[in-house]
Formats: sequence, C-alpha cells, structure tokens
Amino acid sequence: MRQLLPGPIVLALAACSIVLPPGTATSQGLTLDALLKMEGLGEAKFDPTGRWLVFERIRPYDAFPDYSYRTHAFHSSGHQVWRLDLQAGSEPELMPGIDPSAHAWIESFSPDGTRLAVMQYKSGRFSLSACEMGSGVCTVFGPVPRTDWTGDYRPIWVSEDQLVYAALPEGQEAAQASLRTATGAWLSRVWAAAWRGDTVTSDEVRTRPLVTISNPASGFLVKANVRTGETTILAQGRYADLRLSPDGEQLAALAVSGPLPLDPDRLQAAIPRRHRLVLFDLEAGTQEQLADGKDFAAYTLAWAPDGDRLLGFAWEDDSGPSSGRFRVIDIVTGNLTVYPHTGLDLASERERGFAMRPERAVFLGKDIAIFARPVPTGHESEALFTPRDIGEPGLARTDWYRLSADGTHEALTGDLGQVSSVPLETGPDCVLIRAAQGLYCLGPDGQRKQLIDATSGDLHFVLAGSYSTYGSLSRPDAGAGALAEVRGGEVPGAMLIDPASAGLPDAKFLKSPAKGAVPIAGSLKGGAALFRVGSRAGAELLLVREGADTRGRPLARINDHLQDVAFGTWHSVSYRLEHPGDASVAEDVASCLLLPPNTTEVPLPLIVEVYPGTVPRCEPRTPILSYPNPNSPYLWAGRGYAYARIALPRDYIGTEDGPIAGMDEAVDTGLDALLATGHIDPDKIVLSGFSQGAVSALYVAAHSHRFAAIIARNGWADLTSHYFGPPGIYSILDPDYFGSEFIRYEAEAGSEFSIGQTPFDAPEAFYRNSPVLLAKQIDAPVLLMHSDMDSFSMDQFDEMYSALLRAGKDARYVRYWGEGHGPSSPANIRDMWARFDAFMEEVGAVSAVDGPSLE
Repeated sequence: MRQLLPGPIVLALAACSIVLPPGTATSQGLTLDALLKMEGLGEAKFDPTGRWLVFERIRPYDAFPDYSYRTHAFHSSGHQVWRLDLQAGSEPELMPGIDPSAHAWIESFSPDGTRLAVMQYKSGRFSLSACEMGSGVCTVFGPVPRTDWTGDYRPIWVSEDQLVYAALPEGQEAAQASLRTATGAWLSRVWAAAWRGDTVTSDEVRTRPLVTISNPASGFLVKANVRTGETTILAQGRYADLRLSPDGEQLAALAVSGPLPLDPDRLQAAIPRRHRLVLFDLEAGTQEQLADGKDFAAYTLAWAPDGDRLLGFAWEDDSGPSSGRFRVIDIVTGNLTVYPHTGLDLASERERGFAMRPERAVFLGKDIAIFARPVPTGHESEALFTPRDIGEPGLARTDWYRLSADGTHEALTGDLGQVSSVPLETGPDCVLIRAAQGLYCLGPDGQRKQLIDATSGDLHFVLAGSYSTYGSLSRPDAGAGALAEVRGGEVPGAMLIDPASAGLPDAKFLKSPAKGAVPIAGSLKGGAALFRVGSRAGAELLLVREGADTRGRPLARINDHLQDVAFGTWHSVSYRLEHPGDASVAEDVASCLLLPPNTTEVPLPLIVEVYPGTVPRCEPRTPILSYPNPNSPYLWAGRGYAYARIALPRDYIGTEDGPIAGMDEAVDTGLDALLATGHIDPDKIVLSGFSQGAVSALYVAAHSHRFAAIIARNGWADLTSHYFGPPGIYSILDPDYFGSEFIRYEAEAGSEFSIGQTPFDAPEAFYRNSPVLLAKQIDAPVLLMHSDMDSFSMDQFDEMYSALLRAGKDARYVRYWGEGHGPSSPANIRDMWARFDAFMEEVGAVSAVDGPSLE
C-alpha cells in the first residue's frame, strides 16, 4: 500500500506571471521550429606550440547533411572543424581539406602541432584523416577506425608523421557511427540476393565451448604514414589502450580476445573478454606478450617517466576485476611486481558516472599513487575493489595514497578537502592534483608542494576530450597540460598549466573576459585561453590572449534566435520519501517542477517524466538548453504544460519483489507533493517515459490509476524476453552482442534493473516487473512509440501493444522506420510532436492545439 506523506512538504516555488490558458503554444515559449534551428559548440584544442586553435562548431540541426549517425543524430553529429592561426591574427575558417558536407570532429594534434587527426563521417562512411595545419591538405586513410567514447580505442601519434590506430576488419567496417546505414545496406543486399535465388544468405551464431584459450577479436592494428598516405598492418586482431613509451620507440597495447564462454554458475557483470598486455618494438617491428595469465583493464596502462616500467590494473585469469591489483612490469627484465592495496578499497570511476574500473593510478618514484578509501571495519586484512553505483551515497572519504610494492601505504591528502580523483598532469617530479585548498604536486618522495593557492577562488578542472575520448570522461593523459577554471573570488578566469619535464609545472593566469564566461581550452605557450560565454541556449566564443584586450576577441556566436525565448522556470518541491518495504527508512528528496511561461494562474496539465535512479538537481536556475534535444521538457513548457522530474533514488524503488517494484509508491508520493503546490490539475496528469523510463512508466501505470494518459517511447516491456533477446540493431551485423542484456539484470552495481539472478533462478522477479504481463491493470490510454533501428528491439513494444490489444485497452502504437533511439529526422521529430498534441487533445489533457493535422 502507498504510504501517506509522513512529514511536511517543503515548497521552493517562485511566483510566476501567467497570462494564457494551459496547452496554448506561445511565441515566447520554445517552439519546435526554434529548436530545430539550434547550433552548437563542441571540443576545442590548442596545438602543443600554441600557434593553432581548432574548435568544433555544430550546424543548425535542420541543416545537417544527413541524420544517419549512430542511433541518433542530435547532440553527437553536425560538427565542423574550424581553425585559427594565432600568429597570423587571421579570422577563423573552416579547416581546409575536409569535405564541408561531412560531419567532422577533432581527435588530436601531432607532437609538434604540425598536423591534426580528424574523424569524419559522411553518408555511412566513417574515416580517420590527418590534416596539415599549414597547407590544409588532408589525407584520408582507408582502413576504418574502431572507436568508442571510452577512450579504449584512441588513435595515437607515434611520431610527427605517423599514426597508429585500431581498425575494423575487412567486410565488417560498420563502425558504430555507421550502424544504421551499414545495417540497412546489408539487409537490402541479402534480401535482394535471397529473392533472386542465386546466393546463399544464411549466417550462423553458436555458443562458445568452455575452453581456456580464446581467439582474438577481429580487426587489426594499423600504422598510417601521413606524408605518403600509406598504411601498414602492425598486427592482426583488436588492440586497445595504445600507449607510447617516453622515448617513442615502444608501444604498449592490450590485445582483446573474442567473447569468452559464459559460466552458467557466475553472474555476468560485463561481456567477458580477455585483455593481454603486448609490447611492440616500433623500430624492429616485433611484438612480445608480457604478464602471461593476467587480464588487464583497458585504459589503465601508464608508462613511468623514464620509460623503464609499465603500470596497469589486472587480475588472474577467470577471477574478475574485484580481485584485481595494480601491477608494474619491468620492460627490460619482464619481471612483474604486484602492488597489494591491503586495507584499502579502490575508488571506482563508476562512482562519478563512467566505467567500472579503478581511478587512474600513476607512478610516484619507485612507488605508485592510487585513489582509494579505507576498507570497512572488519575487512582490514583485505584489498578491495567494490562495484559501485553512480553517485552512491554514504561512501567513506577517498584520498590519494602512496602505495609500495610491499603493500605499505600512506595517505597523501588526508588533511585536504574535496580531493579530486583525477590527476591533472604527471611528470617525473610531480603528480598534479586538485583539492579545495588549491593545486598540489605530489613528488616522487611522497612530499606535497602547493602549486596554486585557491583562497582567492575555487579551482575546477576543465574537462578536455576528443572524438574517441569524450571530455566528460575526465581521465586526461599526461603531457598535454591542464586547464583550471578559477571561480568565485574577486578575479575569475583561467589557470593555464604546462607539463614539466623536470621540477614543478609552470602556470599562468588569464582573467575572464566577461561575467559568466567559462574557459574551455588554454595554452600556456600561446598565452591564450578560449572562453565560452552565454545565457540560456545562446553562446559566444571569446579568445583571450596575454597582454591583449581583456574583453576577448569574438570567434563565433550561436543561437541568437533563442535569446528572447521564455523557457519557463524550474522549482524544487521537497518532501519526505519512505522506503516501500520499511517505513523506518526514509530521507528528504526533491522533485523538479518546470512551470511554463505565459500561462494563466489556474491548475495546469502536467507531464510526469520517470526514469529509474533519478535524483534530480532542481535548484531555481536559468534554464539552459545545451543541444537540440527533441525530448526537451522546454518543448512541453512552450506548449503550456507543467513538467516534472520525479525523484526515484535506486534504494527507494527496488524491493525484494524487483528492481522497480517500489517505483509506483515513490511516484505517488512525489505526485502528492506536486499537487500540494496548487499548480497542477489532478485530472490532467500524463505519465511519460523514454528508454529505461518507458518500461518504468508502463510498470507504474499498472499500479497507479492517477494518470489521464501514458506515453512510453523506445524502451522494453518484458524483462524475460529482453534478458534473452538481442540488443536491437546491434546484433544484426555483430553476433557477439547476443547476451549483452544479461549484464543489465545480473550486475551487482551500476544498473537500475539489477536483480542479481537469472530468469532460470528467479523467474517470478522477472514476471512481476514486466509491464507486458500487467497490461490488464493499465486503465489509462497508452501511446507507444518505437523505432526499428534502436538498441532496444522494437519487438518489445510489438509485444506490449499486443498485450494491450488482447486486454481490451485503449492503445495506439507508432513505429518509426530507419530511426534509432528515438527519431533523428526533422520530419519524424515534427511528426512525433504532432502526435503528442493529437493524443493530448484526444484524452482530454488539453484543449485543441493548433498544428499539423494527422491523417
């Protein structure tokens, strides 16, 4: 039973000026036309010498050359690379040599900055190219690069003229960027061949036997010569985490195996593969496998400053990451030294939203520096690496520790506040870290020196990335320098930090050019920083140079057409949430309420968005739309709806009955708090969910009857068939993806749908949480939307529609063909919103809305 509110509801609501009836679109609110004309800004980099600045500018969404990129085009494509010669003082220009109709992204500069590696995508073709900064001539390499956002497959410069990168195997060039186009083209070919009757069109997928030896994953390692355009194969197979030695003569990499057999008696936290450490001699062209029998975590390799040792996180075969230890390999002798972290629990990168791997470790003289916390009481003799959830509450303090090979350790930052897990820069004499008191160098002797005092303002590390390593990954590699934003205090600005080959790094401060300006790139050698300044969705890039006009030089300006848009106002609605299975467990939470602009002061229709694990941040703030998101809450607000994100912390939606079995109670409690504001019409509440929120919305709809209608898009509905089924489009061209959904339900942490058992062992839990089996309990009209090229199989909503049909319910089902995780095509985006309008009118949530009619 739903619990009554146990305590007072605390409302943080500002007064609002409202003049039009709910549901009425206004010229001052965000319209779909305005959203589809949005531009954007991406990554920016200075070259190592400080002469060149390159930045990504994203075209207006309705002007993209195509919308086939990955499983959705918005937020991740439309990019063009621009360059600026700081020595010449010229105007920014599109990077010559790149097809202006292609999508193009910055990857990395060569060591001396004479060349820029660029990723390009056009009409289903993905490629890596290298562009001469002086001439603008670009060389496109034939083998298609393998990439992903994690940084595992970053191309790496091994000299000023040569790049090494992981490439996809011949005949399997469907990079994730080309997934929809490649799949569509392949299906068209094999369908036509089958209909001609002259070609066999079968393929075969089979389980893997329980053997100890695994074949390498398909692919090859390529060395590309920028001057000649020639490519040579260094090795067959897939290689990850490429790391060049300090002298440039050796390349460390991890050889990736094909999927390993699944152990029926062990839960799967990841697709099981092995990663073997391999060392390439680039001069001799030879390779050697090191650390036999050890399985390494990708993106944990690091060279010692003198190049004689290599560090990585690994575990014994068939054991798993939780038993992992940092290991150091002597490159000359091949000796491997284990660094046991007894008494410590390694901090997981997953805690701040990324991969389930330990935070980066670095060399500290003959020892190493790791980021960890003390083990819980009673586990002092253990060395732990505990799986964690994103933002998991109640964890012990983390610090940098010096760890010796004999297992002894000492805290290096225990007296500092807000210690960051990210080493900003590393060198022979300094591991640069940030804390509340400033920037500090941890020396090889373990001694700490303060580089910058933060008493004059808060310091925040500025994330920097590339196409293959998103900036938000925040796991920077040594040697590129660092950039810190100085907030607060009397003089905000940018702190530029250069890597140091000896001693402490150099640093330089540049004052912010305008209120609210945020640094996004900087170069100490160039004495320059690039700032982004703007309000709401509009933005401008300002270049600040040492000794120049402190107001900055404008380089680009976007989205002026949104400057007068009234987005509405966010408010925080706070209340007490009880655990559905134990009333003695409760906490104060806040849900977020967006009130629309320019509507009458009457109860409003409300869109309630649900997504498992949501702990929204909703302090009153100026709304910001960072990219043309067709799922934006501001589009609802522009139509006169109130919109709410309900707090659904994972610990309060999961019960013994399943991972979302308590979600309906949490949603009902949140609704009570929203209704108590007096702004919401209780008869016009529509429940909405997208992706993982879709299955959540359908589940809640079966257990709560407070909604006028339900919208569920691009998710799934049957936990059992989802567990066993393919991950949508991904398995058509790559059968290795079969079984990848096991992880969602079996993972100990990091998944909102973790059950911790298989359907073989706990079928009831899968049944109880499956909306398809609860269709008879859904009373409100339902709008289902899905796509044939999503990572969630459209079959899931075929099942849900059939269940609603058989149960005699009011349902309509819209299917988008050629689309991935939601519509990308502007035509389909417009159609989706026209269908929303028609559905809302049909179920009586709003009066008739002017707009395109549907036949």
